[in-house]
Amino acid sequence: MPFKKGLQTLLKRSQDVSTIDEHFMENHPDAIYTLDILGRVTRLNDKTSSLLGYTRRDLMNHFSFFIHPEDQGPTLQQFQKVMSGSSQTYTIRVRHANGQYLEMQIVNIPIFSNDLIVGAYGIARDLTANRVMKQQMDAIQFDQQLVETLPGIASATFDENGCLLRSSDSFAELFGVSPDQIKALSKQELFQRIDPAYQQEFREYLDLLKANRLLSSLDIETRVLHPQYGFQDVFCRCAFRQTDSQEHAELTCVIYNLSEHKSLDKQLHDEKEKLLTFQQVSTSAIYRYDLAENKIIFHTRGFENIFSGLLHQYEDGEGMWETELILEDDRSKVEASHQRILANHEIELSYRIQHEGTLYWVLENRTPICDTHGVVSAFQSVIQDITQLKQQEEKIFQLAMHDRVTGLPNRTLVLEKIGQWIKTYPTFSVLTVSYNTLQDINHDFGYAIGDKWLSKTATQLLHQLPGASYFGHLYGDEYIVLFPNVVSECSINKICEQLLELSKQKIVIDSYEWYPAIGIGVSRFPEDADSAEELVKAASIALGRARVNDYSVYSSTFNIETYRRHELQKSIRTAIRRNELFLEYQPKVNAWSGTIVGAEALIRWQHPDWGRIPPNDFIPLSEESEMHILIADWVLEETCRNINQWILADLPIVPISINVSPKRLIHGNFAETCQETLQRFGVSPSMLEIEILETDVLFDNSKIQQSLQMLSQMGIKIALDDFGKGYSSISYLQQYPIDTIKIDRQFATTLVQDKKTQSVVRSILFMAKEFGMGVVAEGVETMGQLHFLRGLECTTIQGYLFSKPLPKVHFERAMRERQIAATEAMTAPTSKRTVDASITIQRLNGQDIHVGRTNITVSKGTMHGVSFYSSLHLPVHEGIELVLILNQQSIPVRPLQAIELDNGLIEYECQYMDVKQSHLVFEALQSS
Repeated sequence: MPFKKGLQTLLKRSQDVSTIDEHFMENHPDAIYTLDILGRVTRLNDKTSSLLGYTRRDLMNHFSFFIHPEDQGPTLQQFQKVMSGSSQTYTIRVRHANGQYLEMQIVNIPIFSNDLIVGAYGIARDLTANRVMKQQMDAIQFDQQLVETLPGIASATFDENGCLLRSSDSFAELFGVSPDQIKALSKQELFQRIDPAYQQEFREYLDLLKANRLLSSLDIETRVLHPQYGFQDVFCRCAFRQTDSQEHAELTCVIYNLSEHKSLDKQLHDEKEKLLTFQQVSTSAIYRYDLAENKIIFHTRGFENIFSGLLHQYEDGEGMWETELILEDDRSKVEASHQRILANHEIELSYRIQHEGTLYWVLENRTPICDTHGVVSAFQSVIQDITQLKQQEEKIFQLAMHDRVTGLPNRTLVLEKIGQWIKTYPTFSVLTVSYNTLQDINHDFGYAIGDKWLSKTATQLLHQLPGASYFGHLYGDEYIVLFPNVVSECSINKICEQLLELSKQKIVIDSYEWYPAIGIGVSRFPEDADSAEELVKAASIALGRARVNDYSVYSSTFNIETYRRHELQKSIRTAIRRNELFLEYQPKVNAWSGTIVGAEALIRWQHPDWGRIPPNDFIPLSEESEMHILIADWVLEETCRNINQWILADLPIVPISINVSPKRLIHGNFAETCQETLQRFGVSPSMLEIEILETDVLFDNSKIQQSLQMLSQMGIKIALDDFGKGYSSISYLQQYPIDTIKIDRQFATTLVQDKKTQSVVRSILFMAKEFGMGVVAEGVETMGQLHFLRGLECTTIQGYLFSKPLPKVHFERAMRERQIAATEAMTAPTSKRTVDASITIQRLNGQDIHVGRTNITVSKGTMHGVSFYSSLHLPVHEGIELVLILNQQSIPVRPLQAIELDNGLIEYECQYMDVKQSHLVFEALQSS
């Protein structure tokens, strides 16, 4: 009986307790009991006893005995209200016989007898099951809501006719509509949103469900249409549920959107296919090594592909491979890298594996793998067989580190070897050996002969070296040799003398023969340098100081020649700006009358410290930079300026020739520069002559030929200087617009005595006459030479017999006089007694100078001074102090005079700084 109906029945009955039907109480579905005015139970039905688990006797007690302590106060208040005449309904917790408390709803109604309240009766209903059921329902609803919030999950419930009863919001999202719109869709409209290809299958699915309603559920995969994303794959699980009325059933469906899952599944499948393909075609071996189990737990086919089963046999074995496979020299490296893996560092290393006599090179990349605690538990590795690569590297190394022609170690490898020797040997020497010929051979005979020259010289040198030495190639025909534990002067001298003996051995290549012109430079470790680069540099510097067929040991200080060259190189850039350059003029005269018919302008440099510098000393320095362009243009301008001055002074001017290098002819447009300069100074082109060396036309440059043609067309004469010195060819005379041939001075030296020289000069004169060219004989210094040239009808002479190069003022005087008489120079008598010595500069213009020594020859000594010969150009003024080193004695001197001799040497006369040392020179000359 419903709770409310039972209450109504009691209220309709007489309120006298005695009138309550015993049958009614016992058959009522709820627990019914009565209380007296004190709250003690007086009557109860069996339902009350079974509800609380007590016997009737146990329940005949005060109600507070069964009430939860926290509910006793409120219950007493409710009972007092009942005793006041009002009915009360309330909820309390009542103790069951098993000790648990039941949540119960209590209804108390006062009992009247003769209009007096004599007690109360009550009805009790257990709410515990309802509460639990409600909690379960709440939990189910919560779980359902939580599940429906998951992406791709939706639910919907339909009646038996297929009409939608309720659904989750995600169900509407599945079809791309709003929740309100999904409710408005008919059964047919929903069905039409299923992929047509799946509709028949879905109908059969629904029919199966209807026919088998006792099934717990039935699954199907189908496709539904989304207006934006198209057909979506879904998984559907449906089941029928009977309602409480048992008259109708509901069809509940849970749907999961498989589209993203299937897309990911496809991607995973594609990636797996790629991985499988990669494993099949990869030449690398990929594996994972478990550090806890000490074995390989995964590997690709690369193990078999690379090593033909070599590593596969170790797959299930414990431990790494160091002790059995890896080459002993590489084991420590692999072990060190393994420790880095344990420290959670990625590593890359290469090592060698030895198996059945075959050596494999392996490149391995290891990546540590950590467990959940951050501890390295395994590592992933990729192995590549780089054996072939290493072999190729070795070949490349051979090509990169060895000279192509000789096969010798090249400069790079030599530097590495020197670095190793620095760590190995306490002392050793480095020798640079140059044959000084390759450039000329390549130029004259071609590179094929040059390569043979390299092979011959390398072989010749190699056979001369002891086994302990190291032999390499620097560049050209320059080689380098290392000698261990050789630094003493005696040992170095002996080795160098032996190597210089090679200059006496003829080298034959095809039909050509050469005697080597060997030079040797020496540096020593650690005396001269302590690094490979510096040792080679020191040896090269020493080689630069060595003469042909001689050797030089490196000194940290310059000798005088090197120091002078260094100082000139620094100051040549400012020579024009400081007006230190000037011109001298050497006349060209008629061979019979001595009449001046022309002159050659020769540049000179008056250095503030080093005095007068000949052009052979500074022109090569200028060509190391762009200074030679400025100098060539300065000579052109200065010559034109002087011709202009002579015209204005009404002097009987003659054509002036200037020397022009091929580099200047190639640079820019020299012809235009000449034309502009001539016009600016008002000089006729016929008054200017350009001299080029015979060797310069060997450049065979079209720009040179073009420049000379333009100059010739302007009316400027072209002279071929030093003809016969180089590679005389009639083709040059045909190819270039040559007006004059200047016979080289070397022919004048032997003209009188040598028949061959006479034939050559006669041939040149005859050829020039046939070509309509003028001829100038250079270097004529004796009357015998002049007479012979007159006999050959050589009309123009240039040489010391008539005049040395003259300063401008002296040349102007010579032009006024028009003629110069021939005067044969007197050769200075040389002392029969000479002694070898050396000199160094001690002070220059008040500044202390620290340079090495330069060899000289002492020729004469007096009480006050000493004379010596040298090819070195030294300044002669009070600001210079020299030190003469003679028999290990230092003798300070100061130069007073310098006389240029015909043999190219300079004789210096010096005074002693301390006359007491004069006897040292006397004694040396006497004992020579």
